[in-house]
Amino acid sequence: MWIIAYHSSAFPQPYYLVWYTGNATGDRLLMFRKAGIFATADLANLPAEAEARLASLQYADNTARWLKQVEGLEPSVSNVYDMDYIANALRRKKLSLKVMDALSNFIDLFGDYANSLASTDHLQAFREHPVIEAFIAHYYQYIFWPRLQRGEKFRDAERPELAVDHRALLDVFREMRGHFEADIRVMTPMAH
Repeated sequence: MWIIAYHSSAFPQPYYLVWYTGNATGDRLLMFRKAGIFATADLANLPAEAEARLASLQYADNTARWLKQVEGLEPSVSNVYDMDYIANALRRKKLSLKVMDALSNFIDLFGDYANSLASTDHLQAFREHPVIEAFIAHYYQYIFWPRLQRGEKFRDAERPELAVDHRALLDVFREMRGHFEADIRVMTPMAH
């Protein structure tokens, strides 16, 4: 289980989401059974808020165990997704290593979101969009695998420029972001 901080100018503050691995299902987002991504603005109460709503959530067997194990612990964020940072960099066509990592991470998150429920499965088409596939192919060939293999010796300056239509990449990113953000359901704190 990982807690994600999701930053976007579409929202008044960061929201926190839960990303988990189900043994048989792969990586998923904690979602409501019918539709909607579980999110809260209160990091400290995220486990309690999720546990209180567990009956209405789609989750793996280990989710309830995780919620019990973290009881009394201070939750911490494992990944930060800054959507405006990515969008601004794509608009300026400034794809630094940090931006490439951030975009790749969002594409991965979006793919897991699309696979989380039968009602979101159709969104997988975005992950399969040619401009997204070209980006991911470039990312893995010139960044992910070389950085993994070379470690400290990896030099981003050796990477060729990404050869895609940057406007199309921005447009598809905006569509993905729009679908994702429209499905976030922010929980108001429950009375304790």
